[in-house]
Amino acid sequence: MITKLENLIISLNFTEAKALVDGLSKDEVEDYFMELCFKSENIIFYSFVFDMLKEKETAFLHYIASIILSQPLCHLKGAYQAAFFHAKKAIELDKDDVELKEYLLFFNDIPDKLLNDKGAKTLAEKVIKIKPESEIAKKFI
Repeated sequence: MITKLENLIISLNFTEAKALVDGLSKDEVEDYFMELCFKSENIIFYSFVFDMLKEKETAFLHYIASIILSQPLCHLKGAYQAAFFHAKKAIELDKDDVELKEYLLFFNDIPDKLLNDKGAKTLAEKVIKIKPESEIAKKFI
């Protein structure tokens, strides 16, 4: 399955690749894209996710775009900034998703520190109100 997805995307057959992705769970989509990007470090996978975002903007697709840029493709100039943009956009689209808020805290830990300390503390406090057991948020309070 992952090889088929990889071949469709690399050959720019986005229509068939989208049909394949539509049949996957969110966990499978995340796992497959992380594996493909770590293996190849090819930005075409981000381009595919961005193309899907153009058709239907969702918090989940912004999250996928963000993790692709902030992890396997983080060595590219501007990748963290673009990832931060997508992470913030994901939260705008799904304000109740506490895991997205926890993920956004990551941007305070990177060398670029795109989320300042005050913003991280404020966000962590919001997370704790919703999810008091959040170990991620507790580190910022």
